Amino acid sequence: MTLNLRKFLSSPWCAILCAVTVVATAFATAIHVHATVQEEAVAAAALAPYAEVQFATLSGSTNSISLTMLPVVLSNGSVVYKNVTIPIDVAESTTGVVTLTAGALTTVAAPIGTANGLKAGNYTGPGGGNVQLLTLSGPGVTTGGATEWSLSTSAGNTGGCTYPTSATFYVGPLTSNPLYARLKKAGITSTAWSYGIMGNQPCSAGSYWYNGNIIGVSQTGNALTIVSFSSDGAADQPTPVAQITYTFI
Repeated sequence: MTLNLRKFLSSPWCAILCAVTVVATAFATAIHVHATVQEEAVAAAALAPYAEVQFATLSGSTNSISLTMLPVVLSNGSVVYKNVTIPIDVAESTTGVVTLTAGALTTVAAPIGTANGLKAGNYTGPGGGNVQLLTLSGPGVTTGGATEWSLSTSAGNTGGCTYPTSATFYVGPLTSNPLYARLKKAGITSTAWSYGIMGNQPCSAGSYWYNGNIIGVSQTGNALTIVSFSSDGAADQPTPVAQITYTFI
């Protein structure tokens, strides 16, 4: 059977077929556009930066509100810290009605001390004949806007005694440290260290490295120095009483 193309194109069947094709194409295009818009909206929402105000230290003075160590999570997931000041204008009407108006805020980068150069990863200690391996993990965010870091013994450690075996410490202004009350009582005021507390110590490493002792951590290049401010887990001192240095590997 021979198809007469001119006759088919002018027939009602061609009109119906063309209309169905146009509708199907438009429907498929609409679905694709809708899916693309949804994907772009989800991506935009995922990349939107935000401020974790609940972790900042809130304070105030006359006609001013301050947010110290405000964590700001960027679109790539990294965290920066800002100090924010918000001025407050106070006005009173002739009828005694008081209104408060927030002025233009100022924002500056929040200094987080020498521990800003911390390198997460694996470290080896002096060890003598043993292999002392320690892992530094972090940062995380904790109450008050400080960043939280942890120390733990790495796999492959030999000799049974890496000290501190485990510990948690905090980077940020001294007053933002969860241990601030204890630090203040001990007379610890140096900003050269980031302070924390030791975890369980299963081996005999001397009374300076017991569970509950205060530690200070500082990093210069690849050298991670850890000091103890305590003896027997109770007697805190204002200056370090023991020290050990690990090297980044």
